[in-house]
Amino acid sequence: MSFLGKNFKLVLLLIFFLSIVNGQWSIIFGQSPLDKARSDYTFQYTKYREAQNKYINARSSYLTFQTATAKNNAYLATGDYLVQIDNLYQAYLFLVNENGNSLGWQNSDISKDHINQIIDEEIAFFDNHQKKVKDAKTLEQLPDLANDFKSHRDTEFSLKINKILATFEVIEAQSAIADFNKIAGELDNIVTSKIEKDQNQSILANWISEITDIKAKTQNYLTKAKELLEKTKEQTASGDEVKDISSFAQLAKNELLRSKPLFKEVIGIL
Repeated sequence: MSFLGKNFKLVLLLIFFLSIVNGQWSIIFGQSPLDKARSDYTFQYTKYREAQNKYINARSSYLTFQTATAKNNAYLATGDYLVQIDNLYQAYLFLVNENGNSLGWQNSDISKDHINQIIDEEIAFFDNHQKKVKDAKTLEQLPDLANDFKSHRDTEFSLKINKILATFEVIEAQSAIADFNKIAGELDNIVTSKIEKDQNQSILANWISEITDIKAKTQNYLTKAKELLEKTKEQTASGDEVKDISSFAQLAKNELLRSKPLFKEVIGIL
């Protein structure tokens, strides 16, 4: 293959790599299952706000007038509100799942099977809760169901989602460094073969040194993120733990972004 062909291939790979680091998949690939999941979540959120407003008005009317009609309206509005909350959380889980599907799991030793199981279990919980709400016959039955939802959301659901999102941060960083290594490796082979006879040999030598530094620092940040992830338990995964993991993963991706002008520069020289 001529260097012109290699050059074009590397440019395409560079664009692909930067799309991962910058999180801009849809810009390159257009509409995707992830885009559809985002749209559905937005739609369900709009429906949720509508149901919430109807619930607030019906509740206020019942508390004011205390009639059977007002109570029935409150029962209907409350039931619809709880059903829509379940719809919203299910849409959120589908969105989380599609975010996971968009990542490069082949570049990681972390398995997605367990995450799939957690998401399926949570979707089943909200589906079952929704059925209980629909089976309720009186207003008095609904507060207990609302409490069941709140208890589950604030304990199991939130903690499990924290761990999942932290895992995604690490997977994304691992995928980015894998693509970085692929580009850097191909360019390094070309640079090494030219460095002794090229007039830009000092520039090329410094390019290799800088790329090596980026790789080392990125791997260090990624190692710290993965160590924290492994220590974080699903049953206790706090927001602060996710923040720490995300911080190291972002530092890794920031290091990789340093390679953007370096890749372009060396391709121009070669």
